[in-house]
Amino acid sequence: MSTKNELSRITVDISAQSHKKLKALAAFEGKSMRTIINELIDKQLSVKTKIKECPYSHTPNKKTLKSIKDIEEGKGLVKVKNVKEFLKKLGA
Repeated sequence: MSTKNELSRITVDISAQSHKKLKALAAFEGKSMRTIINELIDKQLSVKTKIKECPYSHTPNKKTLKSIKDIEEGKGLVKVKNVKEFLKKLGA
């Protein structure tokens, strides 16, 4: 990890929905949002220098598209207080 002197600050505007998704992903992964973003940037830069086409070019099937739509509309979501409760609901 970088020291304080090696850090650079940027401001990026994202939608409230994207912010919620990022925050949820960070909580699920047990990482900070900054760490998630840094990992995504590193992954993208690594991928872009190794191959010329997008590695994520697959098309989601109907079930996946329905799941995405349901999530975006807030349908069928289970609310939990923390990751421990989340894992318990999953039976893990």
